[in-house]
Amino acid sequence: MAQAHPVRGVGIGLRVPHYRQLLEQRPAVGWLEVHTENYLARSGWDWHVLSSLRQDYPVSLHGVGLGLGSVHGFSEDHLERVRALAEAVEPALVSEHLSWGALRDRQLNDLLPLRLDAAALDLVAARVDRVQEVLRRQILVENVSTYLRFAGDAMSEAEFLAALARRTGCGILLDVNNFYVNQCNHGEDAVAALDAMAGLPQGTVGELHLGGHLVTDLAVIDHHGDRVAPPVWDLYREALARFGAVPALVEWDTDVPALEVLLEEAKEAERVAAEVARLPARAAASAGQPAAIRALPAASDGDLGELQQAFGAALADAARVPPLAPRLKGDPGRLGIYRGNLGSTWRRALASAYPLLRRLLGEEAFDGLARAYGRVQPAQDPDLNRFGAGLAGFLPDDEERSWLPDLARLEWSVHASWYAPDAPESADGGALPVLASLSPQQFEASRAILHPSLHLHSSDWATAALWLSAQADGPPAPAGMARPCHALILRARWQVAVRAIDAAQAAALARLADGENFGAAFDAAFDLDEDAPVAAWLDGWLKSGVLAGIVREAGPPSA
Repeated sequence: MAQAHPVRGVGIGLRVPHYRQLLEQRPAVGWLEVHTENYLARSGWDWHVLSSLRQDYPVSLHGVGLGLGSVHGFSEDHLERVRALAEAVEPALVSEHLSWGALRDRQLNDLLPLRLDAAALDLVAARVDRVQEVLRRQILVENVSTYLRFAGDAMSEAEFLAALARRTGCGILLDVNNFYVNQCNHGEDAVAALDAMAGLPQGTVGELHLGGHLVTDLAVIDHHGDRVAPPVWDLYREALARFGAVPALVEWDTDVPALEVLLEEAKEAERVAAEVARLPARAAASAGQPAAIRALPAASDGDLGELQQAFGAALADAARVPPLAPRLKGDPGRLGIYRGNLGSTWRRALASAYPLLRRLLGEEAFDGLARAYGRVQPAQDPDLNRFGAGLAGFLPDDEERSWLPDLARLEWSVHASWYAPDAPESADGGALPVLASLSPQQFEASRAILHPSLHLHSSDWATAALWLSAQADGPPAPAGMARPCHALILRARWQVAVRAIDAAQAAALARLADGENFGAAFDAAFDLDEDAPVAAWLDGWLKSGVLAGIVREAGPPSA
């Protein structure tokens, strides 16, 4: 990829509904932000889009999965995947959140509120140091919207972030909407929060976020699903007056509108920034010294890990809320917001992986299934694209549709193929030149390098035909399901394809996938079909990308 562009002005989030328009039109916008976890696979259509747009726009990686404040469950494997992505993208900015989201035995996949005290500061500072060490660069840490605070808080979030920046050298991603939401939810002074950070070295605040929120009877929700509200624009002016021409981003993640709407919001942010730039500079002396430099009292509310465990237990079981309530500040009923987020996260993740199953079960039944599955088999990875592999085995018995588990297995194979790595580059030119150099005996002794996205599917039911019939412009649905099928699933370039194959070809590919040589694979095919067209299969595997390479084994030399 090209070298990183500097980030200036106002950017927007890169979202799937806008891929095609951005690729074709390349509209004038300052930069693009992507959610780190959506691109960890570095393959397929998503990666192609990002790689293409990266040539013309500065890019920021904005993560939600590291859980910097999680006492337990911090994933070094996830951090390594983030490192590999950052190395490939060379982003202008990398950011994460001041939150936690994991327990000993599960990932909660949410930005949960952190108790703000010395113990938490020690933990988060160590994590930020670790992340910056692995990434070999500064990261920005973002303030989050919260619906509850803790009785054991010893400082404000702004004071915490200021202390964190001073201790670790990290930057701050200041989310203006989040400060406003917290002002509404907790009675905190958002302007005072800005003042608490105004005494930091210039450039510490490296980015601003703008977004919409939702006002409910219970709380103001940071839902990123509407235009920026007038009081948030006012707070944006206050931030610009204190921190100068900081790059800003318009976030919009739910009910994503037409691209033109985001561009309009970005233009308004640019207009406001230009307006503030013409005003007299705000005197730096007006900002008090950050309280983070004073000695911080130790927590009086017990172990941080135990508190997070109790919070997680209350999310799983409403009966566990009363013992936790005295340790909270705010209406304990707001725990229901986080509990609802958890259920919605499970539902969205499984609906993305199993769209046909959801259609067949109906939304209500599927959503209930998602909640039950998430409670019994919670996520183990910060990357939600890995959640749901065991759903087929979790489905309840359905005598009239006993083929549903096999259909679910097929859908998971399609999902896994979408996020599989691309085929590795071959030092010897790929499979075809190697094949041409082999004698028949050498070929039989050789083994296949199959495309990483290849999955094989076998069922006693016509599940592949049913899946194909549900696709756009697909064939008619099968007349009956009681018909065995075999299929291969492959994402050779950007889109996943499901192709029906016969039992003999399935047997050959299964042997190759198990690491056996071509001779053994074709013998397995001939056991089922004496006339198996292996030469035609081989030609098709080469052309479609099933066969990514050939590993030579010892054998008689070619003539």
